[in-house]
Amino acid sequence: MEKIADMGSLANILRSYAGKSAMLTFHSVGDTDALASAIVLSKFFRSARVSTPDFITSHSKNILHKLGFNPDSITNFFDEGADVAVLTDVNNLEDCGKFSASLASFSGELLVVDHHSPKTIGRQASVYNDESRNSASSIVFALVELAGIKLTKHEANLLALGIISDSAEFINSTPETFTQVGKLLQISGASYSWLAQLLKSTPSAEERLRSIAELSSAEKNIVSGILFVYGRAGYQANHMAEDAIRVGADVSLFYTISETEISFSARMRPEMESRGIHLGVIMKGLAHMIGGSGGGHPGAAGAYGTAKDRAAEFTRAFIDEVAKRKGPT
Repeated sequence: MEKIADMGSLANILRSYAGKSAMLTFHSVGDTDALASAIVLSKFFRSARVSTPDFITSHSKNILHKLGFNPDSITNFFDEGADVAVLTDVNNLEDCGKFSASLASFSGELLVVDHHSPKTIGRQASVYNDESRNSASSIVFALVELAGIKLTKHEANLLALGIISDSAEFINSTPETFTQVGKLLQISGASYSWLAQLLKSTPSAEERLRSIAELSSAEKNIVSGILFVYGRAGYQANHMAEDAIRVGADVSLFYTISETEISFSARMRPEMESRGIHLGVIMKGLAHMIGGSGGGHPGAAGAYGTAKDRAAEFTRAFIDEVAKRKGPT
């Protein structure tokens, strides 16, 4: 594994790839930051496709549609014939779900662009990690500026949403976060209120009523001084988990069950991160219980799998893991 020292070196590597074909991908259950960084980074290549190991979140798909992108262009196809495979918003192969084995045996070059704590790749790769940035989209916009690449209005809006969403709407921000979003709004001509509304897709009155009822009837327990709220969601597990945090939960976990799989979303108050709790690490470690994969950030993570009958067992294990890692108060 070769570590890329700085942004200038990363830009030079991308310039050397200009005439090559690329496949860009990201972690399982791709979110807005993963999609935005991959889609815009594809502009550096002669030809490129963006592929997901499994699927992208319905919320991210809705954002792509509203910004004028075609969500169906994001396929599950792993392009073995590409010259370069690029990972964005992920820095290990295990979190790439069904693409993990294919990436390990991929004969072309592998480039990783990410903002999480560095991890071992397990194969030859060029890796750029910048933990000072709160999103992969932030790294990609810095690259775009350095390379002098022009963005369309839609691309600028998408990158801005990637930065905003991964900063938890500016809760986890630096001065650079605000500077970059301001520049992107100047490029697109959009207002921040308009972009923020895209992040808050409003379900129907019936769906909201059901969500309120489900949140009211959710399980609520205090374990090791941590207030957990958890249960099954009828609409979207990530929205339920976020709503639980807004009304006072320290940690929340909700799941949905489809015809083929069970999907969990976990959230945590930002202040809890100082206690050494990393939901992404926990979800990744427990995903085998449901026959799938998981991962994410310290305060927001997910897991999915095919073992739909193990919701209660997974939930108990999740609570136990969070409680024993809580660290000092």
